[in-house]
Amino acid sequence: MPRISVFCRYDALIMMLLTPEFLKQLDPFYIRTNRSFRAKFRGERRSLNRGVGMEFADYRVYEPGDDLRHVDWNIYARLDRLFIKLFHTDEALPLTLLIDNSRSMDFGSPTKLMCVKQVAAALGYIALTYADSVTVYTCAERLLPVLPLISSKSQFPRLTSVLEAITGAGQTRLTECLKQFPMYQRRAGRVVILSDFLDPSGYAEGLKLLSGRGFSITAIHVVSPEETDPQIYLENTSTDGDWLVEDAETGETRAVTINAETLAQYRNQQQAFCENLQRFCADRGVGYTQLKSDIPIESFILEELHRAGFLLRHR
Repeated sequence: MPRISVFCRYDALIMMLLTPEFLKQLDPFYIRTNRSFRAKFRGERRSLNRGVGMEFADYRVYEPGDDLRHVDWNIYARLDRLFIKLFHTDEALPLTLLIDNSRSMDFGSPTKLMCVKQVAAALGYIALTYADSVTVYTCAERLLPVLPLISSKSQFPRLTSVLEAITGAGQTRLTECLKQFPMYQRRAGRVVILSDFLDPSGYAEGLKLLSGRGFSITAIHVVSPEETDPQIYLENTSTDGDWLVEDAETGETRAVTINAETLAQYRNQQQAFCENLQRFCADRGVGYTQLKSDIPIESFILEELHRAGFLLRHR
């Protein structure tokens, strides 16, 4: 019976999302964080937890059972009291990737969903290379955990396998998904939301809730050129006249008369939506970056996210 190496399968899955050459370009980068978070695994970042590490943090009074190796005997000689030296421990940054896989994401060429899966793979690779931890959820009609916490670069093929399996389905209920998230993730950490944010109920309530719970949030807003200018989607077809427009998620149809005026109104409203989301994020301390699906993923990661300060490069 012929056999197929599992490593060959993993390599093929990785290649579907990111090339080996691009992965090498990601090695010098790490995800910026402006504060410490409590985490479960040791990593390469300073944590709020106090323990035995390299960088001195504080002293506390000795308690029975403490390791005598951590007693500061110089202070004991001066004060005749036992004190334990505390150090900052290095722990992993908890990175959560929330991927919108509603039906509206399965649009464009390439699809918006494919683009965010590639971005998620790149960010996951960077995090795991830096010994940070990664979890993945999908969010459409409900929040669904698809990858439990991993924290080793050797588990990157597992991440790509999970991402490759994500398909678009269901309606957008992003706000409800964000409300559910703290029930799954009780520890604060870095959360990256990859979505088109086209939730009829809006996005404000969910983002406010997560921000209020101490999560550090970045919104990656994916937009396809076909959405920005519908004439691209229709190519050489004349758009003037009466059209029956169908909602990609609900199947609801509506008769619309399309002409130069209505197209201009649409473009203005689409631009206003993007600007309002960006302004809301800025006002709430939420990071915002727009991902255009027709831009090479390499440019977005290495240039846009680096320019935005989300990624930093080792010197």
